[in-house]
Amino acid sequence: NYYFGTKEKLFETIVESRSTMFREMLEEIYADRKMSALQKVDRLIDFQVEKVLEKRHFHKVLQTEVMLNKRPDLNQSIGNIFKRNSVIIKSIIEDGYKSGEFRKVDSGLVVATIIGTINHAFLSRTICKLIFDNMDESADPFNDPKIKKKVADYIKQLMRAYLVKNDDKKN
Repeated sequence: NYYFGTKEKLFETIVESRSTMFREMLEEIYADRKMSALQKVDRLIDFQVEKVLEKRHFHKVLQTEVMLNKRPDLNQSIGNIFKRNSVIIKSIIEDGYKSGEFRKVDSGLVVATIIGTINHAFLSRTICKLIFDNMDESADPFNDPKIKKKVADYIKQLMRAYLVKNDDKKN
């Protein structure tokens, strides 16, 4: 507490540290000229699913902090950290549009759809079991590779249907 001054500053530092690792991975994906925009979206979806499942409790605390907004300064700092990462994801979407691979879409809502779907599916055991209703009570959905793959594949299919330019339809 002495070094950081407050618990809020400590939490902000932890968020910044974890966010920096994610941002570096996003920058690596963005810079890879061998991948198409759609392949980049697929990679970031896989990475986000993995990240949330590996640090599920941290993400739960983070989302709770943002939703409750009891500490506006901390909430603003977290928002700025999220924004830096979402700019990279939006750039991937915009590059896909510029290259003709994607339709013109609201890239902010694409980011919200990806992140929001993953968070909704994995931050609550109750919700996760409701989504995957054929699961037995003792099952652990957060350590089930089939569930992880199912969520990632669903979001990828959703992004293909929404993003990929189809010349047969009007954009």
